Amino acid sequence: MNDQHELFISAHDAEGLAAMLGAQRRSSRFEADASDELAGLLMEARIVAPERLPADRVAMGSTVTYVEEPSGVRRTVTLAYPQNADAAQGRISVLSPIGLALIGGKRGSLVMSAIPNGRQLSVRILHTVRDPQPLREAA
Repeated sequence: MNDQHELFISAHDAEGLAAMLGAQRRSSRFEADASDELAGLLMEARIVAPERLPADRVAMGSTVTYVEEPSGVRRTVTLAYPQNADAAQGRISVLSPIGLALIGGKRGSLVMSAIPNGRQLSVRILHTVRDPQPLREAA
């Protein structure tokens, strides 16, 4: 899903995401594939203390500007837990295809997001700003 850059996730986010995944599996079979994919990402990610997470990494609560390639469509979204997602407000779920592609990513990275019909969307992370108090309403 992501290019060759190592994924970094803060221990704080990993804890919240793990709790959310446990609750999600019990309540929503609809998002089972996305939950499995996120669980896999967490297993592969390098977990670091929150204060050691590089500033250019996408974390929960981060506002991210990315560009779709090659179309050049530019979007800005904030990564949220599913219960806090609101497309009208620009808050996307970490379990959405683009949320899964962005989490732990690095500014400048090209990431792939699954879209309907088995296609892939290439997006380049242009800018990320982390909320000092991320949305941590996991389970």
